[in-house]
Amino acid sequence: MNILSNVKKLPGGLMLVPMVIGAVIHTFIPDIVEIGNPMTAIFSKQGTMTVVGIILIFAGIDTNFKSIRKCVKKSGFLIVLKLVLNIVCSLFIIRVLGEGGIYGISSLALVACICSCNAGLYLALMKQYGDEGDLAGFALLNVTGLPFIPVAVLGYAGGNGIDLNSIAATILPFIIGIILGSIDQEIKKFTRPGMEIMLPFLGFCLGSSIDLKIAFQSVGTGIILFIIFTLLNNLPLVLVEKLLLKSSGYVSMGISSVAGLALTVPALLLQSDSSYAVYMERALSQIAMAVVLSAVITPVLVKWRWKNKFIRR
Repeated sequence: MNILSNVKKLPGGLMLVPMVIGAVIHTFIPDIVEIGNPMTAIFSKQGTMTVVGIILIFAGIDTNFKSIRKCVKKSGFLIVLKLVLNIVCSLFIIRVLGEGGIYGISSLALVACICSCNAGLYLALMKQYGDEGDLAGFALLNVTGLPFIPVAVLGYAGGNGIDLNSIAATILPFIIGIILGSIDQEIKKFTRPGMEIMLPFLGFCLGSSIDLKIAFQSVGTGIILFIIFTLLNNLPLVLVEKLLLKSSGYVSMGISSVAGLALTVPALLLQSDSSYAVYMERALSQIAMAVVLSAVITPVLVKWRWKNKFIRR
């Protein structure tokens, strides 16, 4: 049976398939994973933060800051612009719409998605379509895509100020990873598959927080969430890339995708602000739908814009 290869063929399958399995168990037979540790610690929502911490360490180890200077002219500029736009849009959404958001989509789900970027998908696409400077943007995207950014924005806009402890707790594992990867290249080689290995465990832990009865009601709003994400990310960035940087827009499309790490934002936020707890299950379902749609549509958009640069010539 080629279970692994079939799962990998699905967009985001390594995390999303275990998440669906976890959601099925949580919805119909939750007692199976609640029998005690280590079973409960590995396969229930109790293990979410541990897995997230390990993934952040692996992400830090894989980050090479020396390559960031190579991406300044195009991809680096667009990535920083995306970060600024995301923060401004998120603050506006929370201030104007409140925690409840719009169309049944909470500000928690909106901000988690809007501030997201899938560095792994970007790297894969730029290896196929980009140049050396585009590839170098992966290091910067790895930093700007960390979940501490939407968590900090939500905390600040919610009137709680910036929770420095929560930010430090999220970013320190990443910094530890950077240090480890910098002092020994063998560590970088040893841990390279680590993030991929941890994704199924993260998916299962996140799935154990999802009630499928609510999830099925969130398909439509999940699609709307992805459309909002696309309008607030792809359109302005492509315009800047085309008009200012004189490129076709394929880099903008590449950095505008919803990463699986966006699914960790609700759990991270609840560590410091329990007022969003009522939105967590629905937000997870909506973000999951946006992750799937993004994984399917982003490669198509990148290829389309990449081909466009040759047509214009």
